[in-house]
Amino acid sequence: MVLASHHVIGDILETIEGGDLRKLQDICTKFCERYPLDDALRRIICGADSKISEYLISRDEKILEDIKSELGELMKIRKMETSGGERLWFKDRRP
Repeated sequence: MVLASHHVIGDILETIEGGDLRKLQDICTKFCERYPLDDALRRIICGADSKISEYLISRDEKILEDIKSELGELMKIRKMETSGGERLWFKDRRP
């Protein structure tokens, strides 16, 4: 199962900070297609019931802040997982 890296999540956060809603919608569509099995990311950015869709409809700043905090937490988790967390496929990097 391929999960979105912390770099991908960082790109989404940068797009949110940029404020271009058309670009945000495009990047969310792109990453939803690229990572169909990443449930944590899909809950935030994919589908009609996602937080991003809710924000795009209502333009509520509280929802936007919730999205930023959830993506920030997910980015921290993914960064830890890829840099030596417990869920790596190898236990020791030494030969």
